[in-house]
Amino acid sequence: MDPMMLAIELNLVGKLIYNSLYSWVKTWSGSSELIGTFAITVIIFTLFLKVATLPLDFWQKQLGRKNARKMEMMKPELDKINKQCGDNKELLMQKQRAVHRQFKYNAFGACLPTIFNLIIFGVVLSGFNVSVRYHNYNMFELLSQEYSSTYQATTATLYEDGDLSAEDVETATRSAEEAVLALYEPEKFLLTTNVFMADTWKHPIPTIKEFAGRGMGDLNIPGIDTSEYQKVMKPIIEAYNFNSDGKATWNGYLILPILSFVLSLLSAKLFKPPEQPVPLGQTEEQAQRTKSQAKMMQYLMPIMMGIFPLFYSTAFAIYMVVSNMFTTILNIIYNFFSKRADAKYKDMIMSTTIKS
Repeated sequence: MDPMMLAIELNLVGKLIYNSLYSWVKTWSGSSELIGTFAITVIIFTLFLKVATLPLDFWQKQLGRKNARKMEMMKPELDKINKQCGDNKELLMQKQRAVHRQFKYNAFGACLPTIFNLIIFGVVLSGFNVSVRYHNYNMFELLSQEYSSTYQATTATLYEDGDLSAEDVETATRSAEEAVLALYEPEKFLLTTNVFMADTWKHPIPTIKEFAGRGMGDLNIPGIDTSEYQKVMKPIIEAYNFNSDGKATWNGYLILPILSFVLSLLSAKLFKPPEQPVPLGQTEEQAQRTKSQAKMMQYLMPIMMGIFPLFYSTAFAIYMVVSNMFTTILNIIYNFFSKRADAKYKDMIMSTTIKS
């Protein structure tokens, strides 16, 4: 394997997305001015992943409801011992532990689904990143070969008439550039020109700095010769990164990052985490501060979901939007049925209490 390819070898998720799913979608999807093949691949992958992780989502929601019910039963006891123990933190912690054991409340169990979701998020982000790098490297290699073969074929034809002149070299260069431009087809998604670049003010075609750089959002593809890249990509950069007036163009209009933020915020509003018991050893005042911090985190996550698509590819932004949309719809449906189930549960408790 080429050393440069070895440096960006696909991981397991990258292979699933690019080598398996993308290759399959290319066999049946036609070219479209609105939605490219890779965008279709991302949508299918996201829906597949969300369906596969439905048991985890359902478990998280059921665990949250169960903990919320336990919290309702525990709260009077916890408030009572909090007043009894005052500033005696050691005694307070012992009594709080006893209440937790009595009601079989597992604080760590409530965090497990969130931990799993963060792991999935990290794995998918890595998978998309290497897929995007892999595609961009392959595309550059293909264009470079096309440039070289066209240039050589043209110069070979012109050489039959004698030594190459400066005009002949210019003709061969122009032929190579036209061949490269004809071969390149950007993968679009709605108003975004190139799905492999961010849906922001970035150029549709990566510059050499973005292609080989190591900053956030850069492709970080090693070993690329700067002069070779600029020579091969020059006609494409001129065609896509600038309009007819010579002004720089944007790859997108931040539609997907904004949608990701709004849907993530809506999803968080629809499924609020259950109220947590007073942390062991904390007074009521300290617990209130902890609750305030937890509330801030509820809004911090949607903000992060809006920031990530600003620095990574449109492909990842599509994943974020489709994933958040799926979760939002799921939360609406779940809330509808869970509220009815909770109402029946409360009626049953009330009727049992009255009969007693």
